[in-house]
Parts: sequence; C-alpha cells; structure tokens
Amino acid sequence: MLFKLKNYIPNDVFRTVFDIDYNKLYEQGKRIILMDIDNTLIPYCKDYPTEELMLLFQKITNIGFEIIFISNNHKRRVESFSQTINSKFINNAMKPFKKGYKKALKYVKPYGRKEIVAIGDQLMTDVLGANRFGIDVILVKPLKRVTEKWYTRLNRRIELRILNKIKKYYPKEHERFEVLDEKV
Repeated sequence: MLFKLKNYIPNDVFRTVFDIDYNKLYEQGKRIILMDIDNTLIPYCKDYPTEELMLLFQKITNIGFEIIFISNNHKRRVESFSQTINSKFINNAMKPFKKGYKKALKYVKPYGRKEIVAIGDQLMTDVLGANRFGIDVILVKPLKRVTEKWYTRLNRRIELRILNKIKKYYPKEHERFEVLDEKV
C-alpha cells in the first residue's frame, strides 16, 4: 500500500454533488469548497457546467461558500470551466500530492485547513490528497466512467483493492461506500 489505508477513507460519501447538505457543512464551519471537475461535476466528454450545476453553484455561493476548482487536468480545460462562474482554479494540481492544496491555501487566507472541504470522485487522487493535506473530503460517485482516461481506469482498479482492504479492516467506515453502488 502506497499510503496508510486510513488516508483512503473520506469523511463522507454521496451519490452526487447534489446530495450533499451544504447548509450543514457551513454550520460545521466550512467556508471553502475545493471541487474536482472531471467525473465529479461533468464527465470528461463535456466542457462546461450544466444549467443544473450552475444553479447548484449559485446556491452554494449564496450560502456563503467560496468555490475553488482543483483538477489534475490541463489549464485550458480547468480555466474555461471555472470562468463560467468566475471562480479561482488550480490546474495540474498533481493530486494526491500537496502542491495543489498548498496553492489553494494561499488563495483562501485567512481561512485554514479546518474551514476547507474537498469534493471529488476518486480515492487515489481526491480522497488521498485531501487526507494527506489534513482537510476534510467528500467522495461522490463518478459520473461517466466509460469516458475516463486510461490512467484513471488504472486508478479505479487499484481503488477496488483498497476498498476490499477497507472492508476488511474498517467495516464500519466501509458501509458508507455502499451509496456508490446504488443506481442513479
């Protein structure tokens, strides 16, 4: 195992970003949301947010959050997506390494790690990266796996092995992952 098994366990798991209770996150003191884009918000085959996503972003910012998009993807894709809501972004974040998260922390001063929550669809990048950096993380079900790049597909195979180990050593935490198996 490349990292500690506990680092692959998110704070919460939801089917989609629309199922998350953002008011509850705000009540818990969260003020910044770091959102992955690819297969968290839109499939790889799409470039811009849907109308439904635009309404969600408006709802989230009306609550009082700042949204920052954090992606391992290239600048042109991340920047064009982020410009639709005039949001800050971090491209080539190199998740699960700390580079992108450190950059995000510079964007959000005076807030610290306790006021940040990350949202993503991958254990290997989003969950591991956020946990290693010391911020809370929410895992969502990937939107359209058939459009994923070859390296993401490789990560998904490794994720299955990790999930089996979590099931064995952390059965209570593993129960939260069952929402990912539900039909959308």
